[in-house]
Amino acid sequence: MKLQGRSVSGGSASGVAKKVEDHISFLGDVDPSTGILHKDGADITDTVLVFPGGRGSTVGSYVVYQLKKSGHAPSAMVNRRTETIVATGAIISEIPLVDSVDIDLICHGDHVLVDGDNGTVELPGVERKAVVTVFLRRGDRILLVRRGDKVGSYPGLWSGISGHMEGSDPVKQAHEEVLEETGLSGVVVTRGKNLHVRDENIIWAITPVLMDVVTDEEVELNWENIEYKWVYPDEIRGMNTVPRLWDTYVAMM
Repeated sequence: MKLQGRSVSGGSASGVAKKVEDHISFLGDVDPSTGILHKDGADITDTVLVFPGGRGSTVGSYVVYQLKKSGHAPSAMVNRRTETIVATGAIISEIPLVDSVDIDLICHGDHVLVDGDNGTVELPGVERKAVVTVFLRRGDRILLVRRGDKVGSYPGLWSGISGHMEGSDPVKQAHEEVLEETGLSGVVVTRGKNLHVRDENIIWAITPVLMDVVTDEEVELNWENIEYKWVYPDEIRGMNTVPRLWDTYVAMM
């Protein structure tokens, strides 16, 4: 799986991801003589350091350079959003750096290939799978279904009507999934922005679709789901759902 970001500092490198959830101040958070992070005692030497971005003093740029000179710099860095301190440190230290990447898709311990020239981050062994998730609306409520034990992912959890993309048209796929899983038909109201969710070695590329039911027929579930409910959208947040179902719904607003 290859993630497209923005090139900040050129060059290519690879390594095991060391993921830090907080912004890093290289002046104070890192020992430049050892590459040790003071907060958790982890060694960032020769890792691909994945973190949201930098903070703190501009002296941090020179701390990055000290890490390089001492042989304890990361082999590459990946940010959600790079600011001047980290960018300058990476450039003067010739450390590949890519930003504008959804770092939630990178897990601690992943093997990562960073191409700072083309602004890409590759995750070998991680597969992208495209799916459509339909929120079927009747009045002011939407239909959620609870997945059965025979489905390949997230059994027992609540979801919208979902299915793998078998072509390039998510609207067509949405109609097919709704008919197959509920016996209902509807009209498409809107199609939301794509959302990506990491699950072990899979990145789900989700296209959310909102449809209005056009008939008064009852739901007829197929083998994939074992229960259904018509709920108010806000109720999604209190239910045991597949990952980021509420975010998927919000992506259509």
